[in-house]
Amino acid sequence: MKWVWASTYILSILLANIFVDYFGIVKVMGLVFPAGVIFVGLTFSFRDFAQQYWGIWKIWIFILIATLITLFMNWQIAVASVSAFLIAETIDWLIFTITKKDFIHRIWISNTISTPIDSIVFVVLAFGWQWEVIWGQALIKYLSSLLVIPVIWYFNNKIKLQGHKNETARKINNSFRSFV
Repeated sequence: MKWVWASTYILSILLANIFVDYFGIVKVMGLVFPAGVIFVGLTFSFRDFAQQYWGIWKIWIFILIATLITLFMNWQIAVASVSAFLIAETIDWLIFTITKKDFIHRIWISNTISTPIDSIVFVVLAFGWQWEVIWGQALIKYLSSLLVIPVIWYFNNKIKLQGHKNETARKINNSFRSFV
């Protein structure tokens, strides 16, 4: 599983860069944002999952790989993306690492702080100061970064409801606990 999360993390960054480079700024249902923002929002949660498997220091290998991939894209987007990425990912990593809450709360807290910072840095460097775009990107990025939480909550509650009545339920619960 650890390679799945690391690969998903890298892929989400690649897709975010391709979408923002190809489509630029888009307007959907009144919100204005760079097209790759949904993928970027997911990267924060995917990085949290990858960190669970790889540890607080080895995750930096994948952060650096993602940074290098970004540098091969459009240079203006790349500079904005790498700057925002390194600043926001460092903040997300630090908050996720030092927070002593459960996994879901750590994702929520780290994403609440890191996603708006990422949005400000990226939009200002890539497109100039555009409050409407910063706001739209921050909102969509934050919401997309939290898409994973209902999945965790669902599986955690499903396991608890089984009441550990049989060996299979115990095994699932143990692997889930080691996962989160």
